[in-house]
Amino acid sequence: AQENYDAELIPSALKSRANATIRNQETIIDMRAPDNVVQTVKQAITVLNKNGENAARLVIFYDKSITIKSIKGEVYNAAGKLTSKFTQSNFSDESAADGFSLFVDDRVKHYLPNENVYPYTVVYNYEVRHKQNLAIPNWDPKPASDVSVEKSSYTFICKLTDALRIKAQNYSGKKIETETDKLKTYVWSVSNVAAVKPEPYSPDRETYETSVKIAPKDFVFYNYKGSYNNWDELGKWIYVNLLKGRSALPQNTVQAIKDLVKNDTDDKEKARKIYQYMQNKTRYISVQIGIGGNQPVAASEVDRLGYGDCKGLVNYMQSLLSVVGIESYYCVAEAGSQKKS
Repeated sequence: AQENYDAELIPSALKSRANATIRNQETIIDMRAPDNVVQTVKQAITVLNKNGENAARLVIFYDKSITIKSIKGEVYNAAGKLTSKFTQSNFSDESAADGFSLFVDDRVKHYLPNENVYPYTVVYNYEVRHKQNLAIPNWDPKPASDVSVEKSSYTFICKLTDALRIKAQNYSGKKIETETDKLKTYVWSVSNVAAVKPEPYSPDRETYETSVKIAPKDFVFYNYKGSYNNWDELGKWIYVNLLKGRSALPQNTVQAIKDLVKNDTDDKEKARKIYQYMQNKTRYISVQIGIGGNQPVAASEVDRLGYGDCKGLVNYMQSLLSVVGIESYYCVAEAGSQKKS
């Protein structure tokens, strides 16, 4: 049955401090196999004024591991009357260049209805296939402070034998679990979530907004298979699969490093000289292609080309230190202006 998107039906409490209201959002994640995760989304957003337009824009990133199967939608006026329809062909399709990488293979499709009479409602229906399950799409039912939510649900479907780790934050409802002969289903939902006025210096929204994150124990990522129960095991998977065989250096570089520190006995002084050698020889250039966003280029390539990205330069430095027996650790760390867990 067709839902009624008349803007007058939005409760007044959900209009307070809101520039947009999510009327209904239904997200279904069907993990049919580790390399076949289907994400199906239906979302209806009413834009209450011009300041709420950003909430109405649909943005979908994709690359070789993500395929956009279908997108379609409709636009309704303030009274809930259908005024137009659109398909994937109406979306802009652009490179998702970050402005500093030499090359990236990420792309983005995005769309915003060309409307200037408020309120109006846009309804999106889309399906995306993920060829990996290391990064399952999260559920964040309230995307911004100035957006209220009438209804939002998140359904995760997997096989009975799939082991999962689930982290639900700030969720006061009850998770619904059901099982059939072959599948198990988890459902989370929220309703009537009001918009709030953003405050300067307030904590990161992740610390107080509702969210659900799911991590399968067994995963596939760009044809690499893995399994982990904790951060230690994930770190070992990175070392064994993504770093293995990438530390070899040309013999002339090995000899140059040995000669560089042959008169030093202090490891800290050796490390300082080797670090300066690396700094003088290389420069930072970002290249994000395929699994390259997670796997460093080989140390021999950085040595030959004289450049690398974060991971490539760290792996190169670690390889140089190992030449003279200095132990070091390749670490994956969060970066940015805000502290995150």
